[in-house]
Amino acid sequence: MTLVGLAIVLGGGGTVNPHTETVLQFLTALIIIPLVASAGWQRGLGRIPVGAQILAGLILLLPVLQLIPLPPAIWHALPGRAVETQSLALIQADHAWMPLTMAPARTFASLLAMICPVLLMLQVSRLSVRGRNWLCATIVAAGGASLLIGVLQLSHTGGWTWSLYSQFSEGYLVGFQANRNAEVDFLMIAMLAVGVLFTTRLSDGKSHVVTWVGFVLSLLAFSVGLLMTGSRTGIALYLPMIAFLGLMVWPTLRNKITALWWLGGSLATVLVGSALLLQLQSVQKVVARFSLEKETRWDLWADTWYAIHQVWPFGSGIGTIVPMLEAAERLEVVDLTRPVRAHNDWLEWTLEGGLPGLIILGLILVVVGVIVVRAAIEVSRGDETPGRRSQVIFGCGVLLIEALHAIMDYPLRSMSLAALTAVAMAFLLRPTAVQRTRP
Repeated sequence: MTLVGLAIVLGGGGTVNPHTETVLQFLTALIIIPLVASAGWQRGLGRIPVGAQILAGLILLLPVLQLIPLPPAIWHALPGRAVETQSLALIQADHAWMPLTMAPARTFASLLAMICPVLLMLQVSRLSVRGRNWLCATIVAAGGASLLIGVLQLSHTGGWTWSLYSQFSEGYLVGFQANRNAEVDFLMIAMLAVGVLFTTRLSDGKSHVVTWVGFVLSLLAFSVGLLMTGSRTGIALYLPMIAFLGLMVWPTLRNKITALWWLGGSLATVLVGSALLLQLQSVQKVVARFSLEKETRWDLWADTWYAIHQVWPFGSGIGTIVPMLEAAERLEVVDLTRPVRAHNDWLEWTLEGGLPGLIILGLILVVVGVIVVRAAIEVSRGDETPGRRSQVIFGCGVLLIEALHAIMDYPLRSMSLAALTAVAMAFLLRPTAVQRTRP
């Protein structure tokens, strides 16, 4: 719970705000050391599933391989290294052994950042169903705090920006994130976590009026916050997220006809509320963003595609997107802004990993696919608890949302979202810990 909370609060700075991520890496190591070294801290935890171990190895494999020094005869022949070779020759250093990555320091920093969510995935996979529910409670609590911070950001209370970061999407609700697109993903993940807690609470078959009220109010609050982020793709992904929530809640409802009436009333309320919100200037600013005029993503994709061809098939190295885009940027699109991401995580991975990266990515997707299918088969049986079933739906929902958003953005480049995706992945793995019952 502490690791997840720290990741949410400190891991949202991104490339342009690395300081809090450095603190997060240090604190993660500080917490993991006793958890791994002490048998007392591991009490109640199960063994790490084989699937989690395979995924951890595949995720860290590429940056490790890219950091292995190569003899001059090999790295001189790599595509895109001619300028580097000529520059080093000026100081008689061109015969030094160099790694596959074109920016070793950036790749090593990326490796350190990748280790944190991998460690979290391994530890969460050892938890019981109840332990994983506590992580959902942590996510929901952090989501509420993020909304509160976001309100202060929009209102400029006290004349402050209320942000942990020097560079962030000012004028939009970003909470603990620096990027509004990362914040919208976090809010959707928090809503799915609300669904897990709500479903688990209703599993006893009783009527929980207070729980229902809390569920509806939480969803409304997170929905308004989602709108105020101004993220176009995130708002478009709201419907798939609601569909996953429906899959969670529907089987636990005792009176489904009444639920349909409630759903109709809620939709009507949302429509009326949306019509009223459209009158606000801040909401009109969000709606205006849905125009595709002056969309810079197309130019970034074109420059990234050009850069891919310069270093194919070996790639430029994990974390090298900034120097690669600066070198590939066409003169007609150069302005005062600095390209820091390709705004397409799949395309960016192709640039940085090349063909080896695509092969490893394919293996990761195969392993994830097998885990998802197995989890779906397990929870389709009648002997699984509603809590376990909702956690599997949570994991599938988070993975799908992040995969779709990665087409237009770079969600997994945020340590916060990478950590939450790691939690979602661990939720899909069958708990190995013994479920303790209350006395």
